[in-house]
Amino acid sequence: MASLDQLNGDPPSTLTILGCGTLGSAILSGLLGSRGQDASAQPSKSLVDQNKINGSLDGWTHEDIQKPTRFIACVRTTESAQRLRKDLDKFQPSPPVIIVQGNNSRAVQAANTVILACQPQDLKSCVGEPAVKKALKGKLLISILAGVTIPDIEAVLDQKPSANPQARINGATPPADDPCPKAIVRAMPNTASFVGSSTTVITSCSRATPSSVRLVEWLFASIGSVTQITAAQFDACTALCGSTPAFFALFVESLLDGAVALGLKRYEAQVMAAETMKGAAMLMLAGETPETIKEKVATPGGSTIQGVLPLPVRWAVKEANSAVNKTRNQIENGQRALETNKEKKLPTRGMTLF
Repeated sequence: MASLDQLNGDPPSTLTILGCGTLGSAILSGLLGSRGQDASAQPSKSLVDQNKINGSLDGWTHEDIQKPTRFIACVRTTESAQRLRKDLDKFQPSPPVIIVQGNNSRAVQAANTVILACQPQDLKSCVGEPAVKKALKGKLLISILAGVTIPDIEAVLDQKPSANPQARINGATPPADDPCPKAIVRAMPNTASFVGSSTTVITSCSRATPSSVRLVEWLFASIGSVTQITAAQFDACTALCGSTPAFFALFVESLLDGAVALGLKRYEAQVMAAETMKGAAMLMLAGETPETIKEKVATPGGSTIQGVLPLPVRWAVKEANSAVNKTRNQIENGQRALETNKEKKLPTRGMTLF
């Protein structure tokens, strides 16, 4: 693979992943796996008025954006670099990936777009050093850090939020002496990224242009579906999209126990349950509501409705979502408290973030 020393001349569009761990590797693998495929995907679904937030997106396709053709993956340790090289061996011919260890500022400098994928508690050490801040000037910064908001990142970068969102919609650019990224976008993929089926939600700062948002959508479309939301909706959507796979898995695990008790082999039951869940999901994606699917299966006097009645699902899911949101708020508040204590050099013993 190439090295940073070979980045000379006018480079192609380059994407750098800071902290290319498990999730960063999944995103990189999705992008490399989609190379050469027909990018005919349309704009993502949106839970906000895109004409107000991102300008008009009517009529655009992913052919309108400058897709990255070269990738830089930043890791901390030699072991991580070796693991990543092994993961990339499956892509032939050899992908245009440069693996960098311990040189974040130069890797950011060589990029047009940067994905921030380090551990949330490492935010300040990763992008807070002066050389990295300087290198981020004019770059698109995409954060996938759990519990870290766009204002949190702006605070580390000493960046003041744009006071005039309309200026961005009208195509205005920041001043030439502005030391900040041209835009910050927050994204939250989920664990299904590893099989190309993530449900990713994104929200952007007021500086983000329509072309920046389109690029982010294209990047995450390589590992699944993408939905634009507002910052106020982010916690609810991360609880729904990020935590729900665990809820589904717990429910299926219970189904498997019942199936084994009735004489089925666990592996065979798992395949059948997963395929059944996939089929129900496809029906909903085709437009059917959960209520309609239930009514079609639970015929009057049948066995299904007798099984549905004793299930305390609604109460359990409501309590689970409440617990997720409460804990997420505690994590975010704890993360900020930890950063404050570090600055004041106060003890943090007993503070649990995760």
